[in-house]
Amino acid sequence: MVSVKIPQHKPEKEQVKTGKAKKAKTLKKNKKILQKPPPAPTINKVKDNSTNIVKRKKKSHFKMPSKIITEDLVTSCLVALEKLTNHYDKKNAIFGDETQIFIEIRCIKIPNTKGNIRIVLPHSTLSKTGEVCLVTPDLKKGKKIDHDPTIEHWEDMLRGAGVTTVKTVLPMRQLRVEYDQYELKRRLLTQHDFIMVDNRVLNHVSHILGKMFFAKHNMLIPVKINEKKDLKKNIHNGLRTVMLRISEGQTSTVLVGHTAMSQSNIKENILALVQKLKDKFPGGEANIRSLSIKLPLSLSLPLYLTLRPSNSISAPRIKQNKPKSFVIYEDELTTTPGNIVQVAPDGTVNLKKINKRKRAKNDSDIEENEDTENEDIFSSDDDE
Repeated sequence: MVSVKIPQHKPEKEQVKTGKAKKAKTLKKNKKILQKPPPAPTINKVKDNSTNIVKRKKKSHFKMPSKIITEDLVTSCLVALEKLTNHYDKKNAIFGDETQIFIEIRCIKIPNTKGNIRIVLPHSTLSKTGEVCLVTPDLKKGKKIDHDPTIEHWEDMLRGAGVTTVKTVLPMRQLRVEYDQYELKRRLLTQHDFIMVDNRVLNHVSHILGKMFFAKHNMLIPVKINEKKDLKKNIHNGLRTVMLRISEGQTSTVLVGHTAMSQSNIKENILALVQKLKDKFPGGEANIRSLSIKLPLSLSLPLYLTLRPSNSISAPRIKQNKPKSFVIYEDELTTTPGNIVQVAPDGTVNLKKINKRKRAKNDSDIEENEDTENEDIFSSDDDE
């Protein structure tokens, strides 16, 4: 006999239970897959009462010129400059003559306006055979007054203070009368190596002589002259002063010394100039692209060069000090309505458009003034 096993069928209730259990298991697995993994622990988010974590800012790898330019670098550049000039001119040694030495400054972003920056160096840039002129104010003002008494007065003052470097004294009236033509102004420029001007008459002198004197170094150097005290000290500070003329271009030059000076004095002047460019150069020393040393007719030897991007620097602006009497007058134009004319004391004229709101206010004020004037007129007529 063959035995056959008959499969026993489970009841329907048990089958339903097993199906539900399988579905629940699959749903749990899907939920675990869909759930995001827990965030990894970071050092910055961990709060520890014992230690406070501080995020450090990334430092730029571009260094400033005041930190790079050292005494050894300046001496090596001066030695190389001497060899370069001897190579170009072997017969006449340039370093035997008194040739001027300049520092050439190239900026990253150009300033908004022109300007003059006054820098006082440790040593004077005047040569031994240089002629110094001092422009002084007049003792008495007038067209027909003689200027000889003012020359004698200032010469006695300088002689009494022990000043021997100033060779000629030029009063303001003599400058107006005797140097009114272009050829005479050019002769004054060529005859003197250094021209100092009293602060009280500096603006008048610059307008009389013109831009020709600003192109040459050691010209129209401002000096504070006090007749009662420190006259010699003020003149000595004026001789150590150089002017950094900032033009519309990227490059500008500053006089640092001459070839007859000792190497140590030139080095001290260069290092002092680099330190003062931190505060006085427009945009700070971060706006300096390169610094180089050169003679008038030689190649420039680099002292400093950077590849700093221009996006990291804000646009430099020069603040011009204006006197208290500097007042700008403005009024409306009848020929072009809706514009205002602004006239400055130096003669510059600007046109500006009026905003609609301001114009409406001005019109309302004018109407109110007219109404009050009419009321006053009618009241005076009634009284009569």
